[in-house]
Amino acid sequence: MMTQIVTHHLVSFALRHAIGGLKTFDAFSALWRAENLVDDAQRLLELKKNVDGTEFEFGSYRRTYEIFSYFAVAFVTCLEWHARSRLVDLLTFKPSCIVKRDFEQLKTDALTQMMAHNVTVAHLIGANRTVSKMTDYVEVFNRLFEALAIDVNIERELRDIKMSVDLTPTTSLYAAIDDLFEFRNRLVHEIDITLVGPYAIREPWSPDIAIEHGNAVVNLMKIVEDHITKHSPKDFPNRLTADGEPEDELEKLTQAVSALETEISAIVKKFYDDDTEWRDALKASQSSRLKEFGFVDSAEFLRPLRHLDLREPVKIGYLKGRLAYLSIIRKELDGWDELLTEKD
Repeated sequence: MMTQIVTHHLVSFALRHAIGGLKTFDAFSALWRAENLVDDAQRLLELKKNVDGTEFEFGSYRRTYEIFSYFAVAFVTCLEWHARSRLVDLLTFKPSCIVKRDFEQLKTDALTQMMAHNVTVAHLIGANRTVSKMTDYVEVFNRLFEALAIDVNIERELRDIKMSVDLTPTTSLYAAIDDLFEFRNRLVHEIDITLVGPYAIREPWSPDIAIEHGNAVVNLMKIVEDHITKHSPKDFPNRLTADGEPEDELEKLTQAVSALETEISAIVKKFYDDDTEWRDALKASQSSRLKEFGFVDSAEFLRPLRHLDLREPVKIGYLKGRLAYLSIIRKELDGWDELLTEKD
């Protein structure tokens, strides 16, 4: 009787988020989720205001619900997701940034299963990355900014931004997020006197405090993303627009394919007196692409199902394949050019 091999949890994580058309392991998902949570807290604050002075009670006999504190867990998850996803983006874009210490905590079975499931090294490292305090978060983006030659000291910038959170005197954005990490860590790992002691010494969040912390998290991610939007290479993965929306990956790939086809056409024409075969192949490919996309657009099984539309991710997958093929052709043409130069 064969023993069933249990998939390593890091490989399972990578499989959920590295493969498939509808990906959420990106900066936009982290930012959107944080903003959505702030909206929830704001609606609850409105509810609290509307029931004041009525027969209905909002929260306990004190002033709030204990569950509001757990907004901290969700906000920190957004920060973790942001940092880990951007680490994967960096290592995917620039594999030379992978260093020995990235593998120090990885178990052998995770590495072997990674190859069996066709999971990338970048996603396995991202799955394994711990972001449990502010220094972890800053370290990821220091690494990213250095690798992309983005001249910014993100810690200094965040320490220079003053704000007020948790109804306390003015502090820095860095310190506010640092305190948020510590509060979350105690909340999920401890049941201390501030949770189960007399109401006078408990420290539960109210809706307005949740909103303050949520806005701090959103502001932090927007500051970081603004540097990436302005200064990262145009082909860096999962870039956001100045408004915090995802760039149109389908349009970017379409332009990249078209540009590479034009470039290859010019080089082939230079090397061959008769480039008919290339021109015929290019025409056939472009015609096929139109027909393929027409099929995708009309395919019932790809149309929105429970609000999910797979048509664009399928087109993106198609164009990535075409771009990979053209990139090989372009590289070999460089080698051919060198060979002819040597003969001359």
